[in-house]
Amino acid sequence: MIISVFMAIRFFKKENSRKVIKALAIVPTYLVVLFVVMVGYRLIFIEGSELDKEKSNISANIDFTKTAYNVKIDEKELNSTGTITADEAEKNEDVINNIPIITEDVVLSNLKQTQTSTGYYTYNQVGVANYKNKLMYVSAREINSKNTTYNSEANEYTHGYGAIQVSASETDENGNIKYLSKDFESKDIKEPRIYYGMETNSIINVSENKDEFDYPKTTSQNETYKYNGDGGISLGRLDKAILSVKEKKLSILFSSKDSKILLNRNIRDRAKKIMPYLLYDEEPYLVIGEDSNLYWVLDAYTVCNEYPYSQKTKITYENDSREINYIRNSVKVIVDAFNGDINFYITDKTDPMAMVYNNMYENLFKEASEIPEGISKHFSYSKFLYSIQSEILTMYHDVSPDVLYRGNDVWQIASYSNLTNTTAKSRMKPYYTMVKTTDSNKSKLGLVTVYNIYEKESINAYLVGTVENGENKLSLYKFSNDSSVIGPMQLDKLIEQDDTISSEISSLNVTGTKITKEMVIVPINETLIYVIPIYQTSLNETNSVPILKKVVIASGNKVAIGDTLAEALKNLLSNSSVSIEVEDTDTVEGLIEQIIKANNNLTESNNSNDWSQIGTDIQELQRLIKQLEVVSQNEKDKENENIDSNNVVTEDSESNNINNQNILN
Repeated sequence: MIISVFMAIRFFKKENSRKVIKALAIVPTYLVVLFVVMVGYRLIFIEGSELDKEKSNISANIDFTKTAYNVKIDEKELNSTGTITADEAEKNEDVINNIPIITEDVVLSNLKQTQTSTGYYTYNQVGVANYKNKLMYVSAREINSKNTTYNSEANEYTHGYGAIQVSASETDENGNIKYLSKDFESKDIKEPRIYYGMETNSIINVSENKDEFDYPKTTSQNETYKYNGDGGISLGRLDKAILSVKEKKLSILFSSKDSKILLNRNIRDRAKKIMPYLLYDEEPYLVIGEDSNLYWVLDAYTVCNEYPYSQKTKITYENDSREINYIRNSVKVIVDAFNGDINFYITDKTDPMAMVYNNMYENLFKEASEIPEGISKHFSYSKFLYSIQSEILTMYHDVSPDVLYRGNDVWQIASYSNLTNTTAKSRMKPYYTMVKTTDSNKSKLGLVTVYNIYEKESINAYLVGTVENGENKLSLYKFSNDSSVIGPMQLDKLIEQDDTISSEISSLNVTGTKITKEMVIVPINETLIYVIPIYQTSLNETNSVPILKKVVIASGNKVAIGDTLAEALKNLLSNSSVSIEVEDTDTVEGLIEQIIKANNNLTESNNSNDWSQIGTDIQELQRLIKQLEVVSQNEKDKENENIDSNNVVTEDSESNNINNQNILN
């Protein structure tokens, strides 16, 4: 094509129009011939055996994708899920008593409305942790640098103070969040001052001879403090002058000789300055170490977009969309909230990118075994990483090249409506809860997501992310094909159909209020417990917060409601529970379509002489036919019931008419 263009230019200069046209005609002729060859090649060599041609590539895609996203995990088969018994509930009190009926959003809403009245402090994130076998939320009390009363120029307001601890599984008697610790004088924290955090974005100068605002003792009186930590650097007069001009702060220039300058106090910016080649989580969390000091835990990721054969996905990072096909959470960054000491730890040595950085910067990274146990035991699985992995697993679970090629086993993350209107549904967000899985004898803090088969509502699998010995662990649990495990939307519909429970929920929906709800599904061995906390928010009050009014709990074929989690569980295990029947939502028409598709797959397997896949396709076809028989029989039974009920109504109405006529006569 390039040669023909050059020839055309040459003939054009010679003013030979005929040869110009002939030279340019080579281009469309070549494209037509190329198209014919490609179509012919596909019809002759690929059509009818495309799977055989692509099988090795698809297999490589599956293997490399699982490695790239660290989801090369075995599916653990679950036989069934029944109704939890009183004996099981007693044995698993450590899990049940820590079921989160308060969400992170509710905690943040309460903190922003009720704990910021002084104007000094702000609460922008909460971290979940298990302290002394009690699931709670921990939120740093950081100085509000955006408030007009904040006066960093005078060095009065320099740091946050302590942390607020809120129960995840309990409320007070009025349904408000239950504070486990909210006072400034906390006995659990040895050094509560937060000089390095997420809101500490300004440079400050501190001194052992200079008073700073510490915390409010009363509405009119403040406690003061003189910084005696190891953070900060000492500068000469010239350096102070340069920094003062750069930061536009005269207080730096006129600070005393013994003063120290605290720079890069935002922990994410601090980590980026040291190691700019990693991605840093936008939601670091605060932990209380065994030494009773405060530490920030910042998850760091290695990513790339050039891992061979791996499936690409899009992520949003710092309000920017980017495409990746490899990610690992192989580095943990620990920052001392008081001194600003920062340490990088490699927790995944199978990550080649992290090991390259480790070899490049010999003294930067430390071993995972060096992380203080008092901090590592409070690690939680990263939501950022988990969201990406759980999405990848909708396609790349325990799937063969044949199944992936046909798209026969596609999953989706279960949907749920957090409003009383069940039609307005959205995908469930991953949530933290205590879990006890079939392969573990003790409870642990896990991040959970449940799956449906595509366009179906019943649960077929769930994913649990935990941190064990400082390292991430991902586990996938799948129910057998003949199981019918109720899904979130199905449970909502069944609750609506029950007059007792639905009437209690409806009674909360009065004028001037909004009713919202959440759902957490907690695995306990092979049993699932569904918990739905229901909140009421007043729309007529300026500083209104969600208040827990009811808790619905379900397991197996029973559901109950109560004012608290304990009351709802008691009702579930007693005669106060309501029996529910999970019906198969598949229709005859839908099953016929699936049978036709399965038969086409079997024909394709026969044509390619893939005996292993032929056996699999035959089993799938038989399963669908059996399911069709069941659904078809259920529909016939319903029709017969309708006919019988119509006959009863007709006979009763006739007898009533006769009686009425006799009375009239």
